[in-house]
Amino acid sequence: MANSQIKDKNFNLDDNSKEKYTTLAMRETRLKKAKKNGEQTGDWSEFKRLGGENELKKLETIIHTAQNTNHSLKKTGMDAGRENQFIKKHEKDKDNANPTAIGGIPKMHKGNIKDKIMSNKEVYNEELNKEISEIKYLIEYMNNNKLKL
Repeated sequence: MANSQIKDKNFNLDDNSKEKYTTLAMRETRLKKAKKNGEQTGDWSEFKRLGGENELKKLETIIHTAQNTNHSLKKTGMDAGRENQFIKKHEKDKDNANPTAIGGIPKMHKGNIKDKIMSNKEVYNEELNKEISEIKYLIEYMNNNKLKL
């Protein structure tokens, strides 16, 4: 769940009351459904009863600001090298672990260039490729010298 860190957080409203994120999100969903119903049928009574356009804009501002803040923190953490920022936290199941399982061959060229640059892995790959090409050149040079002799 992407917003699991903010689901129990309380938000201040204009009338000095506090409500949880889940309550605000539910109210926003009800307002959107009532607005859609009003557009389809022409009956705007439910939408007006729930607060109308002003209430919908206020809820969208509060909810989407919280979501964007939460996402930015996780994205920054991922860019800094922390893993699994968007996965819901869980406890490891130690009873079902299989320590003798074969892991397979590691992937050498996994990920995109931006992630590699952000984690400094691309620098190492460039140096490794450079060293390999120099070794190949040296082997080829030595083979050519043997052929001339």
